[in-house]
Amino acid sequence: MRYKILLAGDGGQGIQLMADIISKTVFQADLYITSVSNYGLEQRGGASLNYLQISDKPIGYPKFRKPDLLIVMSKQGRQRTEQNQLPGVETLNFEYYNGILEKENIKSQSLNVLFIGILAKILKEKKICNEKEIFVLLEKRLGKKTNWEENKRAFEIGYSK
Repeated sequence: MRYKILLAGDGGQGIQLMADIISKTVFQADLYITSVSNYGLEQRGGASLNYLQISDKPIGYPKFRKPDLLIVMSKQGRQRTEQNQLPGVETLNFEYYNGILEKENIKSQSLNVLFIGILAKILKEKKICNEKEIFVLLEKRLGKKTNWEENKRAFEIGYSK
């Protein structure tokens, strides 16, 4: 089994937070995981990418061109991943999901948490890891923030999609 995820957005949107939570959860599930960050010196506002590769066997090379899943969280992220938007790649686009957040009266800052919820469902369906372990790590990282209840709702909405 090998599953490749490419996360793309702007610095400050939580791309690296998403990658960290997924990486730790997959590692706890006794699977192999690589996480390759790619972002500019300016970090906040510049493009931010993370290449996640999950396998039940050792991973020889961590970077890839064709992901199984591409999560695009901004226009800049879409532009930076044009070469990865190939036939057969499942792509989740921020424009559609921002509309869901707006409809649910949740701020767009919770978009990354919504995507973590979506990833939790996908990874559970693929029998990679459990959504409860992802949620525990998410709560550990964000539970003390003032908008935790809103983030919790965003996770639940993402998981239900």
